[in-house]
Amino acid sequence: MTGPVIHNKPSSRTLNTLLWLGPVFFLLWLYREGLQCWFIDDDFAWLGLLRQYNSPADLLSILFAPAAQGTIRPWSERGFFLLFESLFGLDNLPFRIAAFTAMSANLLLIAWLTRRLTNSALAGCIAAVVWTANTSLVTAMAWSSAFNQVLCPLFLLSSLALFIRFAESGRLVFWWCQLLVFVLGFGVLEINVIYPALAASWVLFADPSGKRRKLLLSLVPLFTLSVIYFLIHRAVAPLPTTGAYALHFDRGIFRTLALYGKWSLLPVDWQRFGHSPLLGKALLWSSIASIALLFASEIRQHRRVVLFFVSWYLAALAPILPLPGHHTDYYLTIPLAGLGMLAGWGCTRAWHAPHRAWRIVSIAAVMAYLYAMVPVSRAATHWWQERTQPVRSLVLGVGAARESHPRQVILLDGITSALYSASVGQGALYAAGADSVYLTPGSERNIQGAPDLADLDKTVLDPAVTLHALRNREVVVYSFAGDHLRNITDVYGRSASVRFPALNQIGDPLPSRIDAGNPLCAWLLGPSWMPSESGVRWMPEKATVRIAGPKAGNKLLLEGFFPEEQLKEAPRHLVVSADGVALGDSQITDPESTFRRLFDIPPSIAGRSAVDIEIRVYPVARKGGQEYGVVFGKIVIVP
Repeated sequence: MTGPVIHNKPSSRTLNTLLWLGPVFFLLWLYREGLQCWFIDDDFAWLGLLRQYNSPADLLSILFAPAAQGTIRPWSERGFFLLFESLFGLDNLPFRIAAFTAMSANLLLIAWLTRRLTNSALAGCIAAVVWTANTSLVTAMAWSSAFNQVLCPLFLLSSLALFIRFAESGRLVFWWCQLLVFVLGFGVLEINVIYPALAASWVLFADPSGKRRKLLLSLVPLFTLSVIYFLIHRAVAPLPTTGAYALHFDRGIFRTLALYGKWSLLPVDWQRFGHSPLLGKALLWSSIASIALLFASEIRQHRRVVLFFVSWYLAALAPILPLPGHHTDYYLTIPLAGLGMLAGWGCTRAWHAPHRAWRIVSIAAVMAYLYAMVPVSRAATHWWQERTQPVRSLVLGVGAARESHPRQVILLDGITSALYSASVGQGALYAAGADSVYLTPGSERNIQGAPDLADLDKTVLDPAVTLHALRNREVVVYSFAGDHLRNITDVYGRSASVRFPALNQIGDPLPSRIDAGNPLCAWLLGPSWMPSESGVRWMPEKATVRIAGPKAGNKLLLEGFFPEEQLKEAPRHLVVSADGVALGDSQITDPESTFRRLFDIPPSIAGRSAVDIEIRVYPVARKGGQEYGVVFGKIVIVP
């Protein structure tokens, strides 16, 4: 450490304990509603992994296959959800306890590190409290999918603590333990690659031992591992070149840096929760001025420790700066540890300054920061808790309905766009093991679809299919009202004539859209189709489907899927006809496993009340005496 040693040790064991545990109690108080937050959004993608696990051979693929945006995070997402769901099911509390436990450990480590740099127990406490209070932690403390944001700093701080013990004692066991923790950190979050830079900045700016050359050389293998990991990761999971996660190395990096700098000192939701914009500007600029004065003073007096805190902040922020299309405040969770340590150091320096005014300034700066952060952090956590409760009621309610009606399809009515995008559209019902659940016709008018949500054409039931299912008692209808599901099957059935007036005049109307994997569409499929499996259905070499007759100018849309191993063997051909009239022949080649094909419908067929579509596929795969042609999919008459 550079600069004079500052002694500020607590006078009693009780006070020392309070300074250690105070930030942890503050964390539990501030984010206590985060313990009640249920699963939402991306959580269901990870919860659905357990249904894909059929044997130990599946585990390697589930844990390490590249996922969204090319990420590979076996410990903080896949393994975390697999393990906890297998042990606790859909009980959210153990997931939340894990996040609070990891963050509590982070606070103890950041306090330990700050204490060693300042010789001040109070500085360690302030560093942990400042980090805890920031609203950027809300998402991680309320959302299980953000567990990586609190687990990654645990690995970074643990590695650095072990490295510091190695520097102080010279014992290689600490270096090797550091290496192990560092390597395991790659399975948590990609930002783990910055650890060697963090350790090097500690050596350059904070190490008091004077063994800089030796310590820096000991970090060379770690820098090498970071480079190797980056190259392997990029080869296995290439970086996106388009979309929100595409990297842009241009002047936009500085705008992004300024934005995250603002969010570090003033909550992103400051005005949203009713606070004055003028007061927000005052708090922001006073914080900037305080940090600038502290930094200038320390550099002028050749105390370089302050550069370690700045290095932590900038190094942890650097990987997300080239993402101008994806600004998210919880990305600040890890960089803000540097801000917390800077606050602890600054308060200690001010407290021992010759002029009392510096004490007042430091206390005022920390109090202003907490005044800005704490109310918004509490309000935002409450918002998360309230947002997840309807999702919990819906998913668990559907589970109870499935137990009551094990052989019937469930229709859901009254699902809002917000609830759909937070649950059903994210695969929540699949993750909960509730198959054969659909939305009532017309639901799509109240729901805003998105590319990352489930296809509404497959989720919303066709009116003709609904009417047929009601008449044959194949469905039960539940309405989501308030915080619970209510069985409205009889009421819904009696109002069918009002809901579907055009169809009600036809004895047995046919749909113009068929989802082959929907069990309610089985009456429209020929006898050769195989049973429905998880929302899809195999057909053999030849299969037929009966559908509502087209109008002039309509086309036939087919959507399906070929397993990749089939396409590697040979291209597949689809031959399609309607009432014996050929519509076309289409080839599907590798690597195009999912296909979407449009076929013109000749005028001679237009105007008929119903047509029989025949689909042939060749070549086919054969296994156990059964032909496997193609997986469907949608069959739709489109304008």
